[in-house]
Parts: sequence; C-alpha cells; structure tokens
Amino acid sequence: MDRYSGFAFDPADLQEDVDLDAERRREILFAEGSLPRWTHWDVLGLAWNAPVEAARAAYLEKVKVFHPDRYPGKRLGSYRARLEKVFRRLTEARDVLCDEARRAAYARQTAPADEFARMELRKLEDERRSAERRARLARQSPLVARAGRVADLVRRGKEALQAGQVAQAANDLVLAQGMDPQNAEVAALAAEARRRAAVQRAGDAYERGLAAEAMGAPARALAAFREALEADPRHARAAAGGARAALAAGDAVAARELAEAAVRAQPSAGFAHEALGLALEAQGARKEARRALERAVELDPKLEQARERLKRLRWSFLG
Repeated sequence: MDRYSGFAFDPADLQEDVDLDAERRREILFAEGSLPRWTHWDVLGLAWNAPVEAARAAYLEKVKVFHPDRYPGKRLGSYRARLEKVFRRLTEARDVLCDEARRAAYARQTAPADEFARMELRKLEDERRSAERRARLARQSPLVARAGRVADLVRRGKEALQAGQVAQAANDLVLAQGMDPQNAEVAALAAEARRRAAVQRAGDAYERGLAAEAMGAPARALAAFREALEADPRHARAAAGGARAALAAGDAVAARELAEAAVRAQPSAGFAHEALGLALEAQGARKEARRALERAVELDPKLEQARERLKRLRWSFLG
C-alpha cells in the first residue's frame, strides 16, 4: 500500500531544482504536510504508547533523513526550511516521549477511545482499592485517619484554588491547617487561600459599592466600600470610593478618614489624593485641600474633578 495515499503533492515542489532524488522529496514533503495532524507517536513512526527505548531508537533513525546537516554541500532550496521544520518537531517528540513522566501524561492525553476507557476503569479501580486501604488503616489508627483527612482536605483545597473557588479552598485548607499545624506546606496554602478569598470578597463588595453609588444610594455605597476595606485594607479604590460616598452622605470626617486610608494604601495614586483633597475642602481646610489636589493632578493629569476643584481653590485664594 502506498504510504502517501491520499496526500496531494504540489508538482512545483516535486520539480524544484535541488540535489534530492524524487523519493526523498516526497518523503520530506509528506512529513512536513502531515505535521499538523500527527501526534508525537506518528512523527516518530511509532504505535501509541511505544516505550522510551523505541522512541529513542526511532528518533535516531529519523534524524538520518530529516537533519539538514545530513546533506552537506547539496543544493536544498526550499527543502532546507522543510527539513528544519520536521527536525524541530522530531526533537520535540523525542523530548516528550523519552521522558517517563511526560511520556505517561502524553500517552493518556492521546489514548485511543477504547484504551482511554480501559485506563479510566483501571484508575477508578486503583482509587477504590486505595480508599479501602486507607479506611482499614484509619480504623486501626486515629493518627492515620487524621493524616488521611488532612490529605483529602489539602487535595480538595488545591483543586478549589485551581478552579478559582477560593472561599471553598480557604475553608478546606484552614481546617487542614488546624488538624496539622506543624505542616509548613499546608500553612502556606492556607495563607494563600485566605489572601485570595479576602481579595475576592473585597472585589465583590467594591463592585456593590460602585453599583449603589451609581444608583444614588450613598449610605449603601459607604457600607459596601467599608466591607471591601475590612476584607482588604490595601484596597485603595474602595477607600477612595468610601470617601466619595461619605461626602455624598454629608459626613466629611468619615470622608477624610477614608481618603487618608486610600493615600496610605497607594501613595502614588492620583485618585487617592483627589479624594483627600475633596474631603479636606469639605472640612474647610482649603490650603491642605489645594496641596492634595495639586498632588493628584501631578500624578494623574486626567483627573478632571481634581483639576476643576483646584482651579476654584486657586481663584478663591487670589480673591
């Protein structure tokens, strides 16, 4: 059977003036054209799940054909680039299939449907047996039971973190840390999960604050912005939003307190200094307000409200 059956060769490529015989041209063109649909096994001419030794041997054989340096002094024309392309893919295939861990993962990824089903059944059976062994050990030893529970919580927590379910991850990992307080890895994971959960809570509360602010409900906006700050005290935008909401609610003291928190959290943020300037102006501290607004505009010239208020303050000083 013709191994090139169904493959369409471009006559112009076959007739190019190069120092390669017709069969070698067909072999190179066929390999290059097939790369997009070939797995690493196909590239090396191997059956699925062939062992590492077979992959290494196949690579060495393929190199004899597809390494550009195998044709010293020959005119290769466009075939040089084709050879280089195929050789790169051969090397990639070798790197994956000659590494036991990567090869095992790739074999699973590229398994035929019937083989994949068998692998899944074997995996489920192995998991069932492992669970039975853990259960037997747990019945015999409370320490083993606790270690198994910690391991389950950590596994579930890691999966939740990867899925972005940070609140669930924090619950599981904090519980695991309580059961095994000397475990440094669990402590680090729990701290990271708590941090990410706090950031997520702060982000959600901040969005609620913006929505309430847009609806003209300053009291609700202020409560939401404060909730965001409780979750993440470094959330400068929540602090600045709280300052705006407090001003809208007529509480200049709270507005200044929140604006100062925004500046402490992010000293280089123009919006934080703008919030402080507006709060200071509302308290009648016009000189301090002007300095804060000047700093805001210096950091971010696009702050239109800061520019407008600063202009008014300057004119009032001139008057």
